[in-house]
Amino acid sequence: MSLTPAMLRASWRSWIHYQTDEPVGPYWLQWVWTLLFCLGIAVALTALSWLGARWGLAETLVWFGRNLVVSLTIGLCIHLLYLVLGKVFATPERMRGWEGWQRTVYFAGVPMVGVVIGWPLGLVLSGVDISWFAGARGRIVVLSSLATSLCITWLMHIYFGAKARAFQASQQATEAQLRLLQGQIEPHFLFNTLANVQSLIDFDPDRAKVMLERFTDYLRSSLGQMRGEQTTLAHEFAMLEAYLDLMQLRMGERLRVRLVLPAELAEVQLPPLLIQPLVENAIHHGLEPRIDGGQVTITASREAGRLAIDVEDDGHGLDAPRRRPGNGVALGNIRARLEARWGTKAQLELQPREGGGTRARLILPITA
Repeated sequence: MSLTPAMLRASWRSWIHYQTDEPVGPYWLQWVWTLLFCLGIAVALTALSWLGARWGLAETLVWFGRNLVVSLTIGLCIHLLYLVLGKVFATPERMRGWEGWQRTVYFAGVPMVGVVIGWPLGLVLSGVDISWFAGARGRIVVLSSLATSLCITWLMHIYFGAKARAFQASQQATEAQLRLLQGQIEPHFLFNTLANVQSLIDFDPDRAKVMLERFTDYLRSSLGQMRGEQTTLAHEFAMLEAYLDLMQLRMGERLRVRLVLPAELAEVQLPPLLIQPLVENAIHHGLEPRIDGGQVTITASREAGRLAIDVEDDGHGLDAPRRRPGNGVALGNIRARLEARWGTKAQLELQPREGGGTRARLILPITA
């Protein structure tokens, strides 16, 4: 994944909204944000100390080095605590059932524990003689420093918590937009199918009756799933198979179909009706204009830890003069839905197919 400005912004946002957002970008980038944040804390602490003491350049650099070591030690301790606890205790599944106060205790308590562990360790690593802290004055410094650090941690938690709640509200608005876009695709499919039935009534009423019966059965079994937020690849491929059965009633032997779904990907989740508009486009624009029709192939695979879905046809290509023109509504809706749900982590590509035809490729994060 390339480090584009959009990806960097999304990665930084996911680091800030650690309560609500999944990490974006390479794994190491989350560590970079932690290191940069610690660097900023060290600069701020050194600047505050300089305002009171007015050190020279040499002393300022010495104290900056100490503050940097201590800040990095605390920051890395907090980062590691979140990683470990996120694996063994605060898993996403468990946190979904937490009350608000439980989240507050967890997300405020972990940084505080990181401060208690990392601050004295950072002092030792920075070369400070901690034996001085055993005296009465040293104990006062320790307690006041810990109290200040904990207060800063608590204020940071309040700030990030407010940012996270704002982000949750934004996500809810995005989900509403996604539902609206999905609602625009459903009539597109329904009207196309009814138009197919209507076209058969005049010259082959018996076939039109069979097609209408299959369409009714298809709606009865799938309409509830179409209006849900998530489905599985197995269900989506079953819907595609039913839809292609309808199309084969219309086109007969002119339409050949091949679906490839590996068993290990059957339960991968995705929003409904992402693939079907691509299949409709392949048939309507690529295969139907050809006298002898052609084949549409739908393939799901895993590539570099992500889900790849290819819809290929061997009909008229993207630039073929006899290809039916389109208005791009279905593709625009799919891209908008991908952007609303996954941002830069998902994409839709249209490519000419080797040997003729078109390939539409969906790249999605894998959600099981």
